[in-house]
Amino acid sequence: MDWKEIAKIAGGPLVGIVIDNVQSSSNSMKEASSKNIEALREEALKQEIQMEFSKHQARVAQEVAIAKRITNAIEVEIEEYYDNSGKGNAGLNINQEAQTASIGLSAENRKISKRIYRFKGSVNEYEQILENE
Repeated sequence: MDWKEIAKIAGGPLVGIVIDNVQSSSNSMKEASSKNIEALREEALKQEIQMEFSKHQARVAQEVAIAKRITNAIEVEIEEYYDNSGKGNAGLNINQEAQTASIGLSAENRKISKRIYRFKGSVNEYEQILENE
């Protein structure tokens, strides 16, 4: 067994997806680099699209894993804060008497995000304890 197979078994399906995608990406880039620059650009664009898709798959897998842990936990504590806000302003000021003009741009971005999950106990363990009593 090589390190990739061991990592796939130890890390689960998400790690397996990442390893397979990296290996496939590397092979495709090697193949495209032996051709012209346009083939390399095309391959890079394809891989960028594939990486975005893989990122979405990873998020879904993460949410499914969290949902399973919530289902199997005796006690669950969840704290989530999200505030991804931003503002932008643009303005044009013209003074005909002084024959001047000014343009102004301003932007403000604020990002607050926090996720805390605490899972305590397991329903399966709790059921086994009750059966043994």
